[in-house]
Amino acid sequence: MKIFVTILNYIDIGAPLVALLFFIKPFKQLPRALRYIFWFVVVQFVTNLTATVLEKLIITNYSVYLVNIILSFVILSIMFYEIGNQFIRKIFPFTSLLFVWFATTSIANGDGIGTYNSAISASASFIITAYCLVFFYWRLVRDAKYSGLTDSAFFWIIIGVFTYYTGSFFIFISYKYLIVREANIIGILWRFHNLLLTIFCIYTIYGLSCKNYQKT
Repeated sequence: MKIFVTILNYIDIGAPLVALLFFIKPFKQLPRALRYIFWFVVVQFVTNLTATVLEKLIITNYSVYLVNIILSFVILSIMFYEIGNQFIRKIFPFTSLLFVWFATTSIANGDGIGTYNSAISASASFIITAYCLVFFYWRLVRDAKYSGLTDSAFFWIIIGVFTYYTGSFFIFISYKYLIVREANIIGILWRFHNLLLTIFCIYTIYGLSCKNYQKT
Protein backbone atom coordinates (compact mmCIF):
# COMPACT_ATOMS: atom_id res chain seq x y z
CA MET A 1 0.00 0.00 0.00
CA LYS A 2 2.86 2.39 0.83
CA ILE A 3 4.43 1.78 -2.59
CA PHE A 4 1.11 2.52 -4.31
CA VAL A 5 0.75 5.80 -2.39
CA THR A 6 4.33 6.77 -3.29
CA ILE A 7 3.62 6.11 -6.97
CA LEU A 8 0.52 8.30 -6.84
CA ASN A 9 2.51 11.06 -5.14
CA TYR A 10 5.05 11.23 -7.96
CA ILE A 11 3.06 10.11 -10.97
CA ASP A 12 2.20 13.75 -11.78
CA ILE A 13 5.85 14.02 -12.84
CA GLY A 14 6.35 10.57 -14.35
CA ALA A 15 3.20 10.43 -16.49
CA PRO A 16 3.80 13.77 -18.30
CA LEU A 17 7.45 12.82 -18.83
CA VAL A 18 6.45 9.55 -20.51
CA ALA A 19 3.83 11.38 -22.60
CA LEU A 20 6.47 13.86 -23.78
CA LEU A 21 8.59 11.00 -25.11
CA PHE A 22 5.77 10.08 -27.49
CA PHE A 23 5.86 13.58 -29.00
CA ILE A 24 9.50 13.24 -30.08
CA LYS A 25 9.13 11.09 -33.21
CA PRO A 26 6.14 12.87 -34.84
CA PHE A 27 6.95 16.36 -33.51
CA LYS A 28 7.91 17.98 -36.84
CA GLN A 29 4.72 16.67 -38.46
CA LEU A 30 2.34 17.63 -35.66
CA PRO A 31 -0.52 19.99 -36.57
CA ARG A 32 -0.72 23.26 -34.67
CA ALA A 33 -3.43 21.98 -32.29
CA LEU A 34 -1.26 19.12 -31.07
CA ARG A 35 1.67 21.45 -30.52
CA TYR A 36 -0.49 23.27 -27.99
CA ILE A 37 -1.06 19.92 -26.28
CA PHE A 38 2.71 19.37 -26.27
CA TRP A 39 3.28 22.66 -24.47
CA PHE A 40 0.45 21.87 -22.06
CA VAL A 41 2.21 18.62 -21.13
CA VAL A 42 5.52 20.49 -20.79
CA VAL A 43 3.88 22.87 -18.31
CA GLN A 44 2.56 19.93 -16.27
CA PHE A 45 5.95 18.26 -16.11
CA VAL A 46 8.02 21.36 -15.33
CA THR A 47 5.68 22.89 -12.74
CA ASN A 48 4.94 19.60 -10.97
CA LEU A 49 8.65 18.78 -10.81
CA THR A 50 9.43 22.27 -9.49
CA ALA A 51 6.65 22.06 -6.90
CA THR A 52 7.90 18.68 -5.68
CA VAL A 53 11.48 19.92 -5.35
CA LEU A 54 10.33 22.98 -3.39
CA GLU A 55 8.21 20.77 -1.14
CA LYS A 56 11.25 18.62 -0.36
CA LEU A 57 13.19 21.78 0.48
CA ILE A 58 10.28 22.85 2.74
CA ILE A 59 9.61 25.92 0.59
CA THR A 60 6.07 27.08 -0.18
CA ASN A 61 5.11 25.97 -3.70
CA TYR A 62 1.59 27.39 -4.09
CA SER A 63 2.80 30.04 -6.53
CA VAL A 64 4.14 27.29 -8.81
CA TYR A 65 0.70 25.70 -8.99
CA LEU A 66 -0.77 29.13 -9.71
CA VAL A 67 1.60 29.45 -12.69
CA ASN A 68 0.50 25.98 -13.80
CA ILE A 69 -3.18 26.93 -13.70
CA ILE A 70 -2.74 30.17 -15.64
CA LEU A 71 -0.37 28.82 -18.31
CA SER A 72 -2.47 25.69 -18.83
CA PHE A 73 -5.64 27.74 -19.21
CA VAL A 74 -4.04 30.14 -21.69
CA ILE A 75 -2.55 27.34 -23.82
CA LEU A 76 -5.76 25.30 -24.02
CA SER A 77 -7.99 28.33 -24.52
CA ILE A 78 -5.95 29.50 -27.50
CA MET A 79 -5.98 25.96 -28.89
CA PHE A 80 -9.78 25.71 -28.70
CA TYR A 81 -10.12 29.18 -30.22
CA GLU A 82 -7.92 28.26 -33.17
CA ILE A 83 -9.61 24.97 -34.07
CA GLY A 84 -12.28 27.06 -35.78
CA ASN A 85 -15.50 26.52 -33.84
CA GLN A 86 -17.62 29.65 -34.20
CA PHE A 87 -19.46 29.25 -30.90
CA ILE A 88 -16.21 29.01 -28.93
CA ARG A 89 -14.93 32.10 -30.73
CA LYS A 90 -18.08 33.97 -29.74
CA ILE A 91 -17.88 33.08 -26.05
CA PHE A 92 -14.07 33.33 -25.90
CA PRO A 93 -13.96 37.04 -24.86
CA PHE A 94 -16.52 36.41 -22.10
CA THR A 95 -14.86 33.27 -20.72
CA SER A 96 -11.45 34.93 -20.88
CA LEU A 97 -12.68 37.98 -18.97
CA LEU A 98 -14.41 35.71 -16.46
CA PHE A 99 -11.17 33.86 -15.80
CA VAL A 100 -9.20 37.12 -15.53
CA TRP A 101 -11.74 38.40 -13.01
CA PHE A 102 -11.48 35.22 -10.91
CA ALA A 103 -7.69 35.32 -11.10
CA THR A 104 -7.40 39.00 -10.24
CA THR A 105 -9.79 38.95 -7.28
CA SER A 106 -8.34 35.72 -5.88
CA ILE A 107 -4.72 36.86 -6.13
CA ALA A 108 -5.67 40.23 -4.64
CA ASN A 109 -6.99 38.31 -1.62
CA GLY A 110 -3.68 36.47 -1.30
CA ASP A 111 -4.86 33.14 -2.70
CA GLY A 112 -2.24 31.24 -4.67
CA ILE A 113 0.68 32.66 -2.71
CA GLY A 114 0.27 31.47 0.86
CA THR A 115 -2.54 29.00 0.15
CA TYR A 116 -3.70 26.92 -2.79
CA ASN A 117 -5.96 28.89 -5.13
CA SER A 118 -8.90 26.55 -5.61
CA ALA A 119 -11.13 29.35 -6.98
CA ILE A 120 -8.94 29.96 -10.04
CA SER A 121 -8.51 26.20 -10.50
CA ALA A 122 -12.25 25.62 -10.40
CA SER A 123 -13.00 28.45 -12.85
CA ALA A 124 -10.33 27.24 -15.29
CA SER A 125 -11.62 23.66 -15.02
CA PHE A 126 -15.21 24.73 -15.63
CA ILE A 127 -14.34 26.78 -18.72
CA ILE A 128 -12.08 24.14 -20.29
CA THR A 129 -14.72 21.47 -19.62
CA ALA A 130 -17.27 23.67 -21.39
CA TYR A 131 -14.93 24.06 -24.37
CA CYS A 132 -14.54 20.27 -24.54
CA LEU A 133 -18.31 19.74 -24.52
CA VAL A 134 -18.77 22.26 -27.33
CA PHE A 135 -16.00 20.52 -29.29
CA PHE A 136 -17.66 17.11 -28.90
CA TYR A 137 -21.08 18.44 -29.84
CA TRP A 138 -19.87 20.23 -32.94
CA ARG A 139 -17.66 17.43 -34.20
CA LEU A 140 -20.00 14.53 -33.39
CA VAL A 141 -23.41 16.12 -34.02
CA ARG A 142 -23.28 19.33 -36.02
CA ASP A 143 -20.33 18.89 -38.37
CA ALA A 144 -20.89 15.96 -40.72
CA LYS A 145 -17.65 16.50 -42.66
CA TYR A 146 -15.58 15.12 -39.78
CA SER A 147 -16.18 11.47 -40.61
CA GLY A 148 -13.90 8.98 -38.90
CA LEU A 149 -13.37 11.37 -36.00
CA THR A 150 -12.37 8.56 -33.67
CA ASP A 151 -9.39 7.85 -35.93
CA SER A 152 -7.94 11.23 -34.95
CA ALA A 153 -5.33 11.45 -32.21
CA PHE A 154 -6.69 14.89 -31.33
CA PHE A 155 -10.14 13.46 -30.53
CA TRP A 156 -8.71 11.01 -27.99
CA ILE A 157 -6.47 13.64 -26.45
CA ILE A 158 -9.46 15.95 -25.97
CA ILE A 159 -11.22 13.07 -24.20
CA GLY A 160 -8.22 13.04 -21.88
CA VAL A 161 -8.41 16.81 -21.37
CA PHE A 162 -12.14 16.52 -20.64
CA THR A 163 -11.60 13.70 -18.13
CA TYR A 164 -8.82 15.61 -16.36
CA TYR A 165 -10.61 18.95 -16.09
CA THR A 166 -14.06 17.56 -15.26
CA GLY A 167 -12.69 15.44 -12.43
CA SER A 168 -10.48 18.29 -11.22
CA PHE A 169 -13.43 20.68 -11.17
CA PHE A 170 -15.19 18.63 -8.49
CA ILE A 171 -11.96 18.45 -6.48
CA PHE A 172 -11.45 22.20 -6.58
CA ILE A 173 -15.01 23.29 -5.79
CA SER A 174 -14.99 21.07 -2.69
CA TYR A 175 -11.35 21.73 -1.73
CA LYS A 176 -11.79 24.37 0.97
CA TYR A 177 -14.86 22.69 2.45
CA LEU A 178 -13.11 19.34 2.74
CA ILE A 179 -9.83 20.60 4.20
CA VAL A 180 -11.74 22.57 6.87
CA ARG A 181 -13.47 19.37 7.93
CA GLU A 182 -10.43 17.13 7.62
CA ALA A 183 -6.96 18.55 6.84
CA ASN A 184 -5.49 15.08 6.21
CA ILE A 185 -7.73 14.68 3.17
CA ILE A 186 -5.47 16.99 1.14
CA GLY A 187 -3.16 14.08 0.35
CA ILE A 188 -6.05 11.96 -0.92
CA LEU A 189 -7.37 14.80 -3.10
CA TRP A 190 -3.99 15.39 -4.72
CA ARG A 191 -3.43 11.70 -5.38
CA PHE A 192 -6.80 11.57 -7.11
CA HIS A 193 -5.80 14.69 -9.07
CA ASN A 194 -2.54 12.99 -10.08
CA LEU A 195 -4.53 9.95 -11.21
CA LEU A 196 -6.70 12.17 -13.43
CA LEU A 197 -3.58 13.72 -14.96
CA THR A 198 -2.24 10.22 -15.61
CA ILE A 199 -5.47 9.28 -17.41
CA PHE A 200 -5.02 12.35 -19.63
CA CYS A 201 -1.45 11.25 -20.39
CA ILE A 202 -2.63 7.72 -21.24
CA TYR A 203 -5.17 9.11 -23.72
CA THR A 204 -2.45 11.34 -25.19
CA ILE A 205 -0.05 8.41 -25.59
CA TYR A 206 -2.81 6.29 -27.13
CA GLY A 207 -3.72 9.03 -29.60
CA LEU A 208 -0.14 9.69 -30.68
CA SER A 209 0.85 6.05 -31.01
CA CYS A 210 -2.34 4.40 -32.32
CA LYS A 211 -4.26 7.08 -34.19
CA ASN A 212 -3.75 9.62 -37.00
CA TYR A 213 -1.94 12.50 -35.31
CA GLN A 214 -2.12 14.69 -38.44
CA LYS A 215 -5.91 14.82 -38.35
CA THR A 216 -7.67 17.27 -36.06
